Amino acid sequence: MIKTIDTLKTGRKPLKRTNKNIRLIIGALLDKRAHDIIVLDVRKISGITDFIIVAGGSSDRQLKTIADNVISSFKPRPLGQEGLTAPSSRWIVIDYGDMIIHLIHDDLRLYYNIEGLWPDAKELLVESSFEKKSF
Repeated sequence: MIKTIDTLKTGRKPLKRTNKNIRLIIGALLDKRAHDIIVLDVRKISGITDFIIVAGGSSDRQLKTIADNVISSFKPRPLGQEGLTAPSSRWIVIDYGDMIIHLIHDDLRLYYNIEGLWPDAKELLVESSFEKKSF
C-alpha cells in the first residue's frame, strides 16, 4: 500500500506525474516490502530508457521474491533480466524497454550509488506504509 509519494530533497527537480505502469510496478515492489524506492525520469538525458526504478532489499531471497512479484504482476514480459536465476544474486535488473528496474541489496546500493549516475534526472521517492524493522 502506498502511503505517500513525495520528492526527495536532493536538489533534483521533482517528478510530478507518473503513469499507470510506474504505479503498478511501485505497487508490486511494495507488496513484497521493497524499500527505499526511487523513480528517476531520464527521458531527457538518456537514450536507453525513460524511467529507472531502484529498490532495496535486505536479503537475496527477498530480492528474488520482489523480482518474481514484479514480473508476475506486470503483464508485458520483460525484454531482459539479469541476476534472477543466479543462486545468490544481490542485484537483479529487469528491463521493460521504457523502464529498467534495479533491485539491489542494501550493502551494494550504497557502494554503487546507482541514483547518482543521473544527477539531472527528475526523481520520485516512494514511502511505504511499512515500517523498517531492525533485527
